[in-house]
Amino acid sequence: MEITTATEKKGGISVFADGEYRFTVPAFIWASCDLSDGCDADEEALSALKSRADEFRAEEAAARLLSLRAHSEKELKEKLRRRFSADLAEKTAETMREKGYVDDEKFAEALASELARTKHYGPRRIKDELFRRGIAKEIAENAVSALDIDKNAAIIELIAKMRLPDDPNEKEVARMLRRLQAAGYSYADVKYALENRED
Repeated sequence: MEITTATEKKGGISVFADGEYRFTVPAFIWASCDLSDGCDADEEALSALKSRADEFRAEEAAARLLSLRAHSEKELKEKLRRRFSADLAEKTAETMREKGYVDDEKFAEALASELARTKHYGPRRIKDELFRRGIAKEIAENAVSALDIDKNAAIIELIAKMRLPDDPNEKEVARMLRRLQAAGYSYADVKYALENRED
């Protein structure tokens, strides 16, 4: 097949085989490959060139996602799968981990601390959130056990944010308990906190 090219407005190189458009690659990848305008090439050579371009784009997309916020490896894979094949998403996430851009342990520690500090979640809810993001059980448990959570203070803080009336009715109390359970606290935790609060 005869390979010809055309430069796009954004700087990419459109690659044609026997006059038929096949794909676009970044200019630096085209410049560094073994092909040239007007040369003969087979499907294997074209496939290798496209793979290099796809890998570059996947890593570029991963870097962009990670620049916005930290991700677990699973989260990164799932987002990359929206644009790339499952195999390429897997490979790219692995590359990001090997380069140190993705670290599930550090991610779990940071997220656990943030959830405890800003949302006043209990250990159970924090573990659930970590599991949901694909964090392994052992890593999640280590991250939660490293926290210094004052359950009583967190429960009282959450109750204060609910702005209950001074004499709440049964329905309001039930709603409060449901919200506290959703935040990761048991009925026993709530009862103890209320019985032992300073105010």
